[in-house]
Amino acid sequence: MVEQIFVVGGEVEPPFFIGRNEEVRRIKVDILFSAQNNVIIGPRRIGKTSLLKNLKNSVRSDVLYVPVNCRKITEPADLFRLTTHALILAYEEKHKIKGLAKKFSEVFRGKITAATRSISEIGGSIQHVGNVYLRFREDDINEEELVAETFGFVERFANEIDEPTVVAFDEFQELSKFPGNIFGQLKSHMDSNPNVRYIFSGSSVSLLHEVFLKPDSPLYLMAARVRLEPIKKHDVSAYIRSRLKTQDIGISDSALDRIYDYTDGFPFYFQKLGFILYQNTTLEDRSFIDAEDVDIAFNSMLREFDSEFEARYSSKFSRQQQEILKYLSAERIRRLSEIARDMQKPSSSLTTSMRDLYYTMTVQKPQEGKYGILDNVFRMWIKRNILGYNELSSNE
Repeated sequence: MVEQIFVVGGEVEPPFFIGRNEEVRRIKVDILFSAQNNVIIGPRRIGKTSLLKNLKNSVRSDVLYVPVNCRKITEPADLFRLTTHALILAYEEKHKIKGLAKKFSEVFRGKITAATRSISEIGGSIQHVGNVYLRFREDDINEEELVAETFGFVERFANEIDEPTVVAFDEFQELSKFPGNIFGQLKSHMDSNPNVRYIFSGSSVSLLHEVFLKPDSPLYLMAARVRLEPIKKHDVSAYIRSRLKTQDIGISDSALDRIYDYTDGFPFYFQKLGFILYQNTTLEDRSFIDAEDVDIAFNSMLREFDSEFEARYSSKFSRQQQEILKYLSAERIRRLSEIARDMQKPSSSLTTSMRDLYYTMTVQKPQEGKYGILDNVFRMWIKRNILGYNELSSNE
């Protein structure tokens, strides 16, 4: 099989996972020695999911690590189904107990009589929570009770197997859509069982504040915050050079600078740009990459994102937010007064939209009174396609 040079998207592991050893070590210490919950916050494509994957690899021999993808959760029943199944699957995989998750999955499909028989063969807390869901299928309990049973099962199962358990909710902001006091229910179980730790990963600053930093929130100060920053430039440059070297392809220092200027250290983007550069160089039977090659590859990458970015720009933001992003894209950092001038509006009329853009991690505020679009690739797409600049430069 051909060796992978770069990995674009998904969960990456070494040698493709770089620049996050400090974060992995910090959270590992919290899990193993501080009995600490953690909340990981960062924008899209900064590498949160890969961090969770490598954290799992680092602690898997010491704890039962249970990953839950909240993007797949659209209703409370999904929370129950995905969390309980993930817990049982993690236990099955770690302890090599075949068939446990398959038997439990009968609860969610097929005939109730067959599901009852399957879970009765397992027994214990698994049988209890299975019966709870069967009652839900028969409209005997409501969704709020089902949510409570979800966290209750995690606690009971951890005690039953007498094993430290870590549940990692990726994109946890999806849970805030549910009615009722889901975080209040979670708190009661977090308080009562130090044998279970939680990790929350998301891309919403507003939810971070609402759930973990607001004094009247049930989970106030119940998780240590880990803010994921872009990968440092020297790590990205060393990584790109080493991966290309495996194929006897060289790259200039100026080309590496250009890659970082374009991607700002976002793993998804420098992996993608690296792959396009490798592909172009191989197809053209060359063995060296310079800055001009990076410009060509980046423009090719932008065209690939046309549909995605168009959908994001047109559907995720209000009309005023779109206008703010349009004029904010002209430079990496701009003052609010400059944007207001271009929009021919008073600055005060833009503060609510700008705050919302900040809370959704679309924009950042590197200096007082100054803002910038956090995703530089998205910024440059807006600049070309919405603001109308035909030529792009990484030095903008």
